[in-house]
Amino acid sequence: RKTPEETARISIQIPKKGGGAAAESDTTDAPPNPIKKKRATRNNTVRALLQGGSAQNPTAGVT
Repeated sequence: RKTPEETARISIQIPKKGGGAAAESDTTDAPPNPIKKKRATRNNTVRALLQGGSAQNPTAGVT
């Protein structure tokens, strides 16, 4: 039980003392932006397909 706790503390202390926390913050902010953009693109594409398909059905029926 002491081994995992010491390892976790050591891992946290190493990045904090090394200043890696700041680098990790920038790196963490960088990936979320592209990931969110990709998700938004997928959501927009899915919504466009769903709305487009639904719109095509009533539009075709009305036409």
